[in-house]
Amino acid sequence: MKTRFWRRKWFILTIVIIIVILLSLFVALRIDFGQREDAVLRYFSQEKGMPETFAELEKLTPNDSIILCWWDYGRAVRQWSHREVIEAYPSRDIWNTMGSSRDPLHALEAQIFGTWGSSEKIHDLARIFMLPEDQSLQIMQAYEISYALVFTPDDLQKFNWIAYVAGYNGADYLSVNGSTYKPTTLGSQVTLLRLLFDETLHPIHFTKLYDKGKGKIYRINYP
Repeated sequence: MKTRFWRRKWFILTIVIIIVILLSLFVALRIDFGQREDAVLRYFSQEKGMPETFAELEKLTPNDSIILCWWDYGRAVRQWSHREVIEAYPSRDIWNTMGSSRDPLHALEAQIFGTWGSSEKIHDLARIFMLPEDQSLQIMQAYEISYALVFTPDDLQKFNWIAYVAGYNGADYLSVNGSTYKPTTLGSQVTLLRLLFDETLHPIHFTKLYDKGKGKIYRINYP
């Protein structure tokens, strides 16, 4: 009887230890994932000109505004500018195209804790940015978007990725030579490039409200 008692006791103790280890691992992974997720916001907060742009976005737009921006600015717009966006998180298919998805630990954490966005919405965002203004306005109006937010050179550095998501070859629209970016003839009609190079490409349906070199804020003018 005594032997059976100790066997049962050690079995229970082993189960408890395993549970404690698994819970500790779960908590450690959750903390690490949160730190990785917040790294983007920390970058924005430390990047010269970005905090000021998000602050101005709140000042210049009504409370119920929906902001056009690439999805990875979405959390900052929501948390710092207190405005709504189309999407603030990557969809599973978009996340698989990101470099972080090739980190095995981050991949595991994302599958367990990740918040996933809408693939349809992210593809619509990419199409808005890549289409000529008249065509992108139709999609923006469907989402009731009223203002636009872009950053230089950040959105230029993401341009090939945005073009890829929309189903285009970025090199056909933007020439890149080191840190120098120049729209091609085809690219001069692209909505995103017209916003980034507004002094030469002059967007028609956007009124610029703010431009301090890093960030630009536009009001959208529907016909």
